[in-house]
Amino acid sequence: MSIYMKYLSPLFLAVCLSLSCSKENTPTEETVEPIDQNLLTASTDLRISKSWSQEPQGWLYPMNIGVPTQDTPSNGFPILILLHGNGGNGSGMLNEWRTLITDHILIAPSGYRKSWNISDEASEAPDVEMLSELIEKLSEFENTDLQRIRIIGYSNGAALANRVFIENKNEGIDRIASVVSQLSKAQYRDNSFYAPSGVTGGSDTYDGYDLSTTPIQGRAYLSICNENDPIIPYFGGASVGVEFLPAKEAVYHIATSQGHDAPYEDSDGSQLQNSSTYEYSYLDKQVVHLRGFANHGMSDTARNYLINFITN
Repeated sequence: MSIYMKYLSPLFLAVCLSLSCSKENTPTEETVEPIDQNLLTASTDLRISKSWSQEPQGWLYPMNIGVPTQDTPSNGFPILILLHGNGGNGSGMLNEWRTLITDHILIAPSGYRKSWNISDEASEAPDVEMLSELIEKLSEFENTDLQRIRIIGYSNGAALANRVFIENKNEGIDRIASVVSQLSKAQYRDNSFYAPSGVTGGSDTYDGYDLSTTPIQGRAYLSICNENDPIIPYFGGASVGVEFLPAKEAVYHIATSQGHDAPYEDSDGSQLQNSSTYEYSYLDKQVVHLRGFANHGMSDTARNYLINFITN
């Protein structure tokens, strides 16, 4: 053995021993905590493709997303889905609501041809199915609370929100607000709620709503309608290709679906503060109707009530 090997070997052994110990003290792959989380962000691609007669090759629903800047709650952020009116889009809804409700993830889809499929709109798209798929997709993310999914619909979007209340069975959707559009006779007649089995509108007496169904229990529902609405008749009647129920009666039927069992009373409601908005509540305010005089929109009183309904 050379003199160099004699003196280098102990050093070599010491280095090897040190490396061996370091390797033994390194956590195994199973014990290392993951650094990356699958979080929903404003840039997440949530677009959903659906195909139907108008788009047999498929069409992607655009999605606009807003995510709160504060720390994520332990159960994730509640979700608020915003449904625009006819001629609108998701971007406009997101811009309107992102400063009003800041503790929810906001998701604002855009409907085909700027509309939602209710009866005789430009769209025949499967919008209710799209919303169901959207909610399923949200389960992929760690910062979403799937037990607190809320919906605000305006006008044509309110009619879609009403369809969701009747047709969707996901218990995670716990609050639905319908602004300036009540139920139609196609959706409720002969003491039953109805959903369409196929194409809507046209010459069919009830717009294709031919499947009797029962809304699930436990959802909170808010209706905001106005006596002087020039588009949706508050006291019922035909408009935009639909035969509407009177607004107060429509909410009463929704309340009975949730367990209210008293006879209908055509009362004046309770005035909110000194405003021109009147409240009709059922089941300890699980189901509420606001009667106002804000044309085809919302007064400040009604808007503040809506914000409180969603966030509290």
